[in-house]
Amino acid sequence: MNNLLGATAEENALFASFIERHQVFSDSGFSEIVVTDDSKLGAEESIVTTSLSGDKKASIERSTYAGFRYALNVLLKSLLSNVAFTGHRHSPGFKTRGVIEGFYGTPWSHEQRLRGLAHFSDFGFNRYLLAPKDDPWHRYDWRSALSEDFLSRVSDLIAQGRKNAITVAVAISPGLTVEYSDANDVQAIMVRFKQLHSIGVREFGLFLDDIPARLQSENDSAKFNSIMQAHSYYCNAVWTELKKLDSDNTLAICPLQYNGKATEEYITEFGKALDPELSLIWTGREICSEYLDVFDAKVFKANTNHTPLYWDNYPVNDVAMLHELHVGPIEGREKGLEDHSLGYFANPMDRFELSLISLSTIGDYLWDTHGYNPENSWEYSLTLLADNTGDRAAIRNLFRACFESCLRVNPAPDFSAMLEAASFSWKTGKPAQAAQLIEAHASQMLRDVSTIKSPQFSKPHWREESMKWLTKYEAVGIALLEIARIVGSCGVSKNSNLSGSKADLDQITSIRASLNSDPTRLFGNGLDMTLAELGDEIRWSLTA
Repeated sequence: MNNLLGATAEENALFASFIERHQVFSDSGFSEIVVTDDSKLGAEESIVTTSLSGDKKASIERSTYAGFRYALNVLLKSLLSNVAFTGHRHSPGFKTRGVIEGFYGTPWSHEQRLRGLAHFSDFGFNRYLLAPKDDPWHRYDWRSALSEDFLSRVSDLIAQGRKNAITVAVAISPGLTVEYSDANDVQAIMVRFKQLHSIGVREFGLFLDDIPARLQSENDSAKFNSIMQAHSYYCNAVWTELKKLDSDNTLAICPLQYNGKATEEYITEFGKALDPELSLIWTGREICSEYLDVFDAKVFKANTNHTPLYWDNYPVNDVAMLHELHVGPIEGREKGLEDHSLGYFANPMDRFELSLISLSTIGDYLWDTHGYNPENSWEYSLTLLADNTGDRAAIRNLFRACFESCLRVNPAPDFSAMLEAASFSWKTGKPAQAAQLIEAHASQMLRDVSTIKSPQFSKPHWREESMKWLTKYEAVGIALLEIARIVGSCGVSKNSNLSGSKADLDQITSIRASLNSDPTRLFGNGLDMTLAELGDEIRWSLTA
């Protein structure tokens, strides 16, 4: 029934859209939710109590609309996890918890962005930064005034963001063609910032990433000794104008060099020359960093005079990572990093629907770095986003086969464990047992494919966005059945090595070539290495 008592009209409207998104509230929601005010709580804090026995009831204490919004996520977790909360105080770790649409490739649609804002709020985010690399307004056509149609769409985003306690920010990236010494180019970007300000934007970005690393114009070469000096001059000049416009405005800068040890000449000199009120974006040691830790954050602050604002390139899979599907949980981000950071923005994939899986885990980390558990968070994200248990089990197997990125030391954990067990079996003289393991796993893979390809599959967008990985998953399943047949037919030599035929060896070689001809990444490198070892054993048996 979900009877909401004591809530404002705005909170009631929010709650109605929230339960419409989450079927569990209709199936087994709370009969009564009592909302009360507590002025001692912070802006995003709440105290939530839930009772799950008998007639389910809940209470929310909050001081602001945002506190109520994030308390709804606690109620949802209580229902989905069947865990009661008794007067728990819920407070976010990172002050700024954002998603940046900053990838190369096809930008998200307006409809996806609007839906995304509701999902991001479900995950605990409170910022969305619009900066799509391949949308012409962001980088290539930055001197033109923004169209009324564009401003109308951004206004829609701001309204949807406000409804979900998310601040919408917009960035412009002028670095491909800007003349840093030209006052007209300061005013050119301010034309856009003034337009955006007029519709309610107060948080802005000025991005100088992925541009030429040397001065391009004669005027700039005459005025500046280095690209760093030109960048700091231009950023400070724009900031001066932006502050004149409105003292509430903020500006985040993405520098030319946005990763490394923070000991490099460009970033240290740039940071020191940059107005201390400006936020300075950093991705960590690498463009896609295996880890982010407190030590590096302290080094960054000491050397640049700026506390880092993290842009985390996960789960993005653009440029060199196009063949990877990043659907695993965020890992390698240290507990307590929020105390040494201005905030954190996650850069998703162009695959909007699949990005939600990892973004859900990132939201968990940002809300509570000390309590965050990657595996538990990932399992919860699937439960949150996929209601059908059978469909969820099938897609779970596919996604775990895709666990491979700069974050993942052990890719495709379930598949890798099976391969290790099968390999050990045939290497210790038990090929029939190895064949059994391989065949069972392959058969499950093909059942997964059948479920996902079914017209009744409840997550068609996931199927569509992961189709090339699903196609290879099926090809591997079929290939493994043949590998199981080959291994099962092999004999065992006196030293426990496999013995097989020339036809078996040719078939293994053919399977490897076929699978490797498709660059789509699944299972890490373990499958090809194992097939190579299997072929070597049979080859040795033929020459013995």
